[in-house]
Amino acid sequence: MDAVLLPNPQLIVNQMNVAGQSGDQVRFPLTNTYSDAVTVAEGASIIGTASSQSNLSPTAANISFVKKGIATDVTAESLEDGGFDVVRNAVLTRLSGGLAGATDTSILAVAKAGFTTHTDTGEGGSNADFTTNLIMSPEALAYASKRAPSVASWYNPNKDSTEMRGTLRDGSAVLRGGFGQIITAHTTIGTATANIEAIAKGVANLRSSNAPTGIDGAYAGIIDPAFEFSINKTLAGVGGSTIGSLSDVGNNALRNALVDLVSGVRLFRSNNLPDAA
Repeated sequence: MDAVLLPNPQLIVNQMNVAGQSGDQVRFPLTNTYSDAVTVAEGASIIGTASSQSNLSPTAANISFVKKGIATDVTAESLEDGGFDVVRNAVLTRLSGGLAGATDTSILAVAKAGFTTHTDTGEGGSNADFTTNLIMSPEALAYASKRAPSVASWYNPNKDSTEMRGTLRDGSAVLRGGFGQIITAHTTIGTATANIEAIAKGVANLRSSNAPTGIDGAYAGIIDPAFEFSINKTLAGVGGSTIGSLSDVGNNALRNALVDLVSGVRLFRSNNLPDAA
């Protein structure tokens, strides 16, 4: 299950579970940009002074629920020969993993489509050879669940098999496009040239949009293995004739092939990111 990330409160703060409630859509209200106070002459009308009004003009991001399903039929012979508990648990793990993977994929695709405020700071790829990596504020996305992941099963005497069906209903939306940044990088390991500078520039873009960080003071980054390798290569100096004195981050990259926090971004690895096509 380490292959899936979402929904994760560290990555998506705004979450809602409306199981048992009526309706097929939820709405997350959004406030407009704040107004600064202005200089007002003595005895003058405050609200009458130009640009002094700070009216609340809310908008909203709507999420419509989508049903996801996965299924398998298990023959009586499979249960007999493999052991009922062993086969049953393996099938449940397989179906629940399929539902989790689908949620990951759909949320990350929504993020890719909605993070369009800032120009791609990566390689600018636009086809299936490139992965769309993401860095974002925990306030960038919203997630809502109508039906928790569940598996139903029944015995079909005609086929002498147990039919198992897994379903969930959920949805996601981008709350503010300026709170996320895309970084495209070549999907082939060793070919990607996007590096730490792309992340640092993306962070600057998020800060320019007043995107809030998480409670740890960092943004969240979701990257694929090829981009991770490119970052590690930059930090560790792999490929050079010598390796000089490294920072703690560089040392960690050499030891664990993993960068935890770089340029104000806490990184998570995922194979469910959308390509750039």
